[in-house]
Amino acid sequence: MPRRSKQNLTKRFLDSITPLEGKEFIVWDASLTGFGVRVKPSGRKSFLYKYRTPDGRQRKVTLGAFGQITVEQARRLATAGLGKVASGLDPSQERHDIKKAQTVGDLCDQYYADAEAGKILYRGKPKKASTLAIDKGRIERHIKPMIGRKQIAALTRQDVTKFMYDIRDGKTAITVKTGPRGLARVRGGMGTAKKAVSVLSAIYNYAIRSGMVEHNPCQYVERPADNKRTRFLNPDEYARLGTALNDQAISSQYASASLAITILALTGCRRNEILSLVRDEVDVTGRCLRLGDTKTGAQIRPCGKPALELLTQQLASHTSQFVFPSTKNNGPIINIRTPMGKVCKMAKLENVTPHTLRHSYATVAHELGYSELTIAGLLGHSAASVTSRYAHHVDHVLADAADKVSSLIYQRLQE
Repeated sequence: MPRRSKQNLTKRFLDSITPLEGKEFIVWDASLTGFGVRVKPSGRKSFLYKYRTPDGRQRKVTLGAFGQITVEQARRLATAGLGKVASGLDPSQERHDIKKAQTVGDLCDQYYADAEAGKILYRGKPKKASTLAIDKGRIERHIKPMIGRKQIAALTRQDVTKFMYDIRDGKTAITVKTGPRGLARVRGGMGTAKKAVSVLSAIYNYAIRSGMVEHNPCQYVERPADNKRTRFLNPDEYARLGTALNDQAISSQYASASLAITILALTGCRRNEILSLVRDEVDVTGRCLRLGDTKTGAQIRPCGKPALELLTQQLASHTSQFVFPSTKNNGPIINIRTPMGKVCKMAKLENVTPHTLRHSYATVAHELGYSELTIAGLLGHSAASVTSRYAHHVDHVLADAADKVSSLIYQRLQE
């Protein structure tokens, strides 16, 4: 292909380009003068635009690699950059100044400010406040202390790898006071380390889109495979859990929390979906929970009769808008780690978390012969939410399935 041939740059065209051995070349766009794609012998394709400074010097600004940004995103960035040139600015020098001055900590602050303003999307929607709070924690407790002073363009893949293993080894472990009574225990471990790297990677992708850097140093960092959580309760373990939840010492000290744990077991809901549940979300007549905020957005979740009866009794016992109110303030319970630990210790259960109860719920549904699609509907997985946007009532088949699964788990808890 001739070095300076002009083409209409599209994804299909870029996919068809064949690199030349030992030689890079540039294909310029036919519709936007100065916008092009550089093709290296390795096959890597990077978008760029060229211009002349007021003193006549030619500059080229790399926008990002094809695959990391789309053709249309690159074209928009090039248009914006060329617009600055028309205004008498020098985008290349401007970028150089930003790179020189900005640290990883500065970049984190800018990312978080834009995320709070709804400018950063996740699955097509602005990030939820709860997700932003988690991101903020990982930024303040891991990223900034370890690499916050490094210049954003100077961070390397080796730096990120060291960062990950330092977190794994507990170098950022600390106990942080979060309020008059609250404490946050920041621990190490590979799970925590990998999540911190994921946030850092998202921040660098944002920096690439914003034209601050050209590469993401988190790319190709080897992260150990996840240990898939396969733990679930068998009938005997359910019985021991039920006995512990009904123990007078537990039920009197942690009345609301122990009931919340029972509801988690009977519904298969995520922990925060139950802990933040409010009165209006419990629909006994509709045989469902009308959840306003879940991992995949608002959902109607089928809820079995045993769980609805316990929720009705709980709502009748107090006047709070929250189904499981805190005894310390006017909000809901925000953590059941301590009561869950005491219950599991009493029941002699190891490695049981709220997610274990969710996985166990799915296992019981599978035992009863329900299909994967039905189980996905019971759990509120995104695969089952395609038609939920058009439904105002829970499907009676799912409601019946929830009744049967919930009833069998309740029976096992009482044995």
